[in-house]
Parts: sequence; C-alpha cells; structure tokens
Amino acid sequence: MLKNLFQKKQSLEVINTHEADVALRLMFEIAISDGTLDSSELKLIKKRADKFASKDIKASTIVKKIIDETQESVSFYPSIKKINDSYSSEEKIELLKVLWELVTADSVVDAYEENLYFKIADLIKIKRSTANQIKVKTN
Repeated sequence: MLKNLFQKKQSLEVINTHEADVALRLMFEIAISDGTLDSSELKLIKKRADKFASKDIKASTIVKKIIDETQESVSFYPSIKKINDSYSSEEKIELLKVLWELVTADSVVDAYEENLYFKIADLIKIKRSTANQIKVKTN
C-alpha cells in the first residue's frame, strides 16, 4: 500500500517534465487571459490532456497540476524555452493551431487571448504572417 502511494507521487512528478506540460500550460495561459475559463476552453484542455494520460496518471490530474503550476508561476518563459529548444518548426505550427482553436473555443475572439496568441507565436519564432495564416484557416 505504501509502495503504491510513493509510485503515485513519482508519477505526478513525471508530469513536470512531460512534453504535454508545455502545450497545456500555454493553452491554460491563453484560456485565462480574458479573466475567465470557459467550459468549452476547459473541455479542449482536457481533450489535449487525454492524449498524454495513462493508466497511472489521469487527464484530470494533469490538468489540475498545470492549473496549480500556472497560478503559482509569474512567467511562461520556461515553457517558451522548452518549445524553442525541442520543437521543430512543424511542431510549433501545430501548437499554434491548437492555441488558436482554444482562442476560438468559446466563439468569442477576445483581444487579450488574440494578443497572447500572437505574442507566443513571436516568442517561439514563428512569423506573424504564418500565425495569421493559421488564424484564417481555422476560422
């Protein structure tokens, strides 16, 4: 029984270094940038977390961990650095597609969310024209 308890704790720590963290963290940042977390936005975040869930780590656990870490953090620079260090251009573009889908999830393109989307695109070294193309294609 104690062995299982410690194994679960280790599993939660694995979430910190998981690739899913980066995308989910940015998704959550965008979702709350307008001051509210809409149910459709949360649904998309959970759907993304499901892709990285396993029998030991549930999607809801991953989402809770991301929410807690985001609320404690003052910068998403570490996430941006991870992306720039490990993502290819194609993976960055796929990430922007996911982020734009989140911006439009509640059927309202909030100025704060849109600005953060373009800021992230700039920080991960994707041209604004490419970010605009993603925006146009997914509308």
